[in-house]
Amino acid sequence: AVVSTQSTGSSMTSEVKNPQRNVPIILGGSVSLITVLYTLTVISYHIAIPISDMIQDISVASRFGDITMGKFGEVLLALVVVVSSLGNVHCTLLMASRYNHSAAVEGLLPKPFSLVSRKFKTPVVSILFLGLETAVVTLLGDLNGLIDSAVFCRVPFYTLCCVGVFVMRRRAPDLDRPYRVPLIFPAFFILVGVYNSITPFTSQDTWLISVVWVSVLLTGIPVYLVFMRNVFKITVFSEWSSKVTRLLADKLNCE
Repeated sequence: AVVSTQSTGSSMTSEVKNPQRNVPIILGGSVSLITVLYTLTVISYHIAIPISDMIQDISVASRFGDITMGKFGEVLLALVVVVSSLGNVHCTLLMASRYNHSAAVEGLLPKPFSLVSRKFKTPVVSILFLGLETAVVTLLGDLNGLIDSAVFCRVPFYTLCCVGVFVMRRRAPDLDRPYRVPLIFPAFFILVGVYNSITPFTSQDTWLISVVWVSVLLTGIPVYLVFMRNVFKITVFSEWSSKVTRLLADKLNCE
């Protein structure tokens, strides 16, 4: 949750007014609040529910509500979890759509992802694509496996972003920065990210699926070289991208 909060807040900095003042307040306040709430929640669970019950495939929140408030509490906390999950989905969609849009603006993804709604000023093509992609993957896969795979695939890139902070500080020390993050935070995240990226390969239960997902991620390299860098000088890809961009801009009222 802390990582999700940080990444969501950081991805929206270009749309935040006075980021020098507001971004540190947003990140510091939200991360601190979530840390306290999660800690108190876990402590409450451990007080009310035996460890032997927790390790079973049950809804811990609903069980906690049943123990403390009866049937009403079970239903209430189940609804709280649903609302919380929906909020996380909305934040993730908000964040991921900006990633695709920014990458398209920089020429790292196809041009259609750079389109922005004239009315709402949001990356509508990126949002629609992510919604469709999520629906298809959810229908085809096991939900728990998808969650584990999503976390495994995201953490290395978050870690690389933190490495990039050190690289940019060295290569462009005088670059104008809306806010300047203390290096202790990306350094700590790099250590945690490296540990979390290596750990799945040390377990007999997860090493194989980890290799599979690494292989899937590596397929992005040849796709990028062929379609975006156009190393083989094939013009049909750029022509197709331009036509699709114009079509979507017209149909979705984008610019």
